[in-house]
Order: sequence, then structure tokens, then C-alpha cells
Amino acid sequence: HQVWLPPLDNPPSLDELLPGLSPVQGRGLTQPGFEGAGRLVVPLGVIDKPFEQRRDTLYRDFSGAAGHMQITGGPQSGKSTLLRTLIAGFALTHTPEEVQFYGLDFGGGGMSSISGLPHVGGIASRLDPERVRRTVAEVYGIMARREEYFRSAGIDSIATFRRMRARGDISVTDQPWGDVFLIIDGWGSFRTDYEGLESAATDIAARGLGYGIHLIVTASRSMEVRASLKDHLMNRLELRLGDVMDSELDRKV
Repeated sequence: HQVWLPPLDNPPSLDELLPGLSPVQGRGLTQPGFEGAGRLVVPLGVIDKPFEQRRDTLYRDFSGAAGHMQITGGPQSGKSTLLRTLIAGFALTHTPEEVQFYGLDFGGGGMSSISGLPHVGGIASRLDPERVRRTVAEVYGIMARREEYFRSAGIDSIATFRRMRARGDISVTDQPWGDVFLIIDGWGSFRTDYEGLESAATDIAARGLGYGIHLIVTASRSMEVRASLKDHLMNRLELRLGDVMDSELDRKV
């Protein structure tokens, strides 16, 4: 009898996390019967439970209070890879009408590889200041217009909006965006290079969830993120850290 499962030498691919991928009419390549269907749930990896001799899929749910995410990890720890996994995972489980992504790449250019997905509205490099500002302004504008739409249409919550949109009560023409994610890969560099945009990103974190607007940031150290923003980033993941004292989850790990 084998006591331990084989070592996790290689990270699982998304088709291993989502077995049975196949084309579905109106949804593209996806997993039929995906257990997170209808919710903002995405597979990101594997949870190893050696004492139970099992491994479960790691999911993250963005539909509630944990709709904003902070990913912390030292240099070359896989932050950009995790972001690509998250976006690709959403692309395999949700349609471009359900989720859209706008990215600011202040890392090593790793996000450019997913720019061709229909779910991605655009990826701006730190070397393109005008596009960076335009991307933040676009997401901020979506939030402002949706706030006004909720008021005029008498919609009481984002959950109601999602249900109405799924039923077809709200046309894609009236509201072309579903849940919108602003992803900033390299928050420390973003703050340094574009200090004037930090307040807009923080405002998105403070008000966005009520209107289906999400913020995801990566940081090399947790202290790069001010407390006023960190309080809103309830969905947190830590990768390998340069200093264990940077951990906010468990320094013993």
C-alpha cells in the first residue's frame, strides 16, 4: 500500500484542473457542468492534503466580499504566471460577456501572452504612459456609468444585476460589460511611476465590488500596499517570499 501520493514535481495545467474540456455552443472551450457555473469561481491550482492522501483543486471565489485580490511574492516567485493562470481559468469557465480584463504590466512583460483572448480588453505596458492612464480611466468610467445605471434602473445590488443579465433582462447592448477586472502586475512600480493614479485604483477597490468592478494587484512585499487599499483586498495569496517576516498569512510556513 502506497502511503504517500507521488511528489508534486510539475505544476498542473488548466486542462488537468478542468478535466473534460470540450466545445460548448455559445460558450466555447469549457468544462461542461463546471461546478462554479453562474458564479465568479476560478480554478488556480492544487491543495495537497498528504495526511488525507488526497489533492483537491484550489478555487477562488470573487463574487462576494473577497472580490479584490492581493498576490504577494518575491522576485521570480510566479506572480505573473499566477495572473495568467487566473485569466486563462476565467476564459475557460466564463464567456467574454461575463468577465472582462484590463491589465497594467509593470512586471517582466508576462501578461502580453494573454492579450489576444477575447476576454481581455487590453494590456498596457509601463513604457506606454498614455495607455496606462487610458486603461485606468476606462475601468473607472465603467464603474461610474454602472453606478448611474443602477440608480436609474432601480437595481439594488450586483447580485441582482448578474441575475438579470444572465436571464437576458438586461441586454448586452445596454450593458456590454459583465464583471470587470483591473489587474496591476507590480503595484510598487505602479505607485512609484504613476502616483497620480493610485487614488483612482484605491477608489475602485473601495466602491467597485458593489458594481462588479474588481481590482487584483501583485506586490513583492506586503508593505508596498497601503493599509487604506489592503483593507479592501480580502482575497490574498502568498507565493515564495524574500523574507518570511513579510508573510501576513503564516510566517511559520
